[in-house]
Amino acid sequence: MNKGTLYLIPTPIGKQKENHVLPEHTISMVQKLRCFIVEKPQTTQSFLQWIKHPVPDFELTFRVLNKKTPDQEIFSFLNLLKDQDVGLMSEAGAPGVADPGAKLVKLAHDNGIRVVPLVGPSAILMALMSSGMNGQKFAFHGYLSINENKRIQELASLEQQAIQEGQTQIFMETPHRNESLFSLLLSRLRPETRLCVACNITMPDELIETKAVHQWKSGASPDLNKKPALFVIGN
Repeated sequence: MNKGTLYLIPTPIGKQKENHVLPEHTISMVQKLRCFIVEKPQTTQSFLQWIKHPVPDFELTFRVLNKKTPDQEIFSFLNLLKDQDVGLMSEAGAPGVADPGAKLVKLAHDNGIRVVPLVGPSAILMALMSSGMNGQKFAFHGYLSINENKRIQELASLEQQAIQEGQTQIFMETPHRNESLFSLLLSRLRPETRLCVACNITMPDELIETKAVHQWKSGASPDLNKKPALFVIGN
């Protein structure tokens, strides 16, 4: 019996009225799948309705994989791939990137299961692309420490790497703490360090701007409150 394929399905980063982020090939492949491993079934069901999946929700199979899913349960998902193709879906953007789905992708490789990434939005890559900073050498750090002192130390270390090694540094924050982090960046980074703020990527009010820290200080602060954002620093 042939093993199924694990398809990695990117989804819109925010709510979209019309599709301008997913190619037709990706949508066509998703419409053929009947089994999905997802962070939240409700979000997935809304997405499937949005792309006009031909099969009603009650005839589809959904399994939950989030940061609380036990490893043993994740391992059991391999049984779904014994004789069918399965789609792995993140809440937003690319699955397996800053996403708990990476554990299942690793298991798939370890067990000889074919993994196919489908084309779609990745906020991290799009922020890097549009920052104007070094795309040959970069690092994504997820969330910085919540502890203020540790966060300041982390920023100093990241800035030093950016300056000495030319490595672009990318990180993010919980949307309701964006403005606090932005203020900290302006107060702690060197005036000449370049800072890119990429907020609400792919949305109608998308904001992507790169300036030296001293230029950010001299202008109006962007509205980042409760909006998904990425921060990029470099030369």
